[in-house]
Amino acid sequence: MNIKWNLRSVLGLVLVIVAALSLLVDAVGVAQIWMLREPVTRDAVNTLDLLNSTLGTTSQGLALIKTSLKSVTDTLGALQSTVTSAAQTIDTASASVSSLSAIVGKNLSSTLDSALGTLGTVKSTAQTIDDFLAGVSKLPFVNINYDPAQSLSASVGDLTERLATIPSSLSSLEKNLNDSGGSLDKVGGDALSLAQNLGKVQSDMAQLVGVVEQYETQVKLFQATVQNLRANIETIVWGIVLFLTFILLWLAATMLMTLFKGLEWMGYKIRLPEA
Repeated sequence: MNIKWNLRSVLGLVLVIVAALSLLVDAVGVAQIWMLREPVTRDAVNTLDLLNSTLGTTSQGLALIKTSLKSVTDTLGALQSTVTSAAQTIDTASASVSSLSAIVGKNLSSTLDSALGTLGTVKSTAQTIDDFLAGVSKLPFVNINYDPAQSLSASVGDLTERLATIPSSLSSLEKNLNDSGGSLDKVGGDALSLAQNLGKVQSDMAQLVGVVEQYETQVKLFQATVQNLRANIETIVWGIVLFLTFILLWLAATMLMTLFKGLEWMGYKIRLPEA
């Protein structure tokens, strides 16, 4: 059949070309979707498994931090009781001065050094956890908002700095004990001040334990979300594949109608079989 070229037939040719190219792209898209379904599912499963494992390790790290902080808190509580008791004893017995000097110079100093060493390790672990949680919060599907006013590592660092000032108080107290055994009032005042500082640090340490427990809860919620995604990832991928396939088939049907319309404008009559 000869085509009479006019504006209508030229537009029909354009429609035929566009529709044919669209159908080709549509067919390639459907094929790619179904070809990529299995590798995408496999990669998603591997990623979620790795994320779940990392969250589990993070939870264990937080549990270790909490245990260490509780241990330091209990130690500080015992030290505070010892110093308070010794300070009260000073008021009634000057003989306690030498005993208190030994406690301050050896027991308290070594205990505080141990506590500071533990907090240094805790701070390093907390920094790693802060960085990890910040990265996790940016992942899609996890639905996590991690933006604390003060990070866990910063809280531990502040507490470490405050605890680090106590050895100077211990040194001053020990000097007063050794050089001024007769100045029991001064010694008693220094001892009570030290006990108050220890009590304040112990209180802050207990609050930090509560913060760590909140982190634990949040990490467990993250892990539950990841585990739920892992359990349903195949269904989710299937749903996405079927949805995209439906959209592309719908576009293909539209392009097919456009192709028929273009052929009709070019002068070709498309006769569909009757039912």
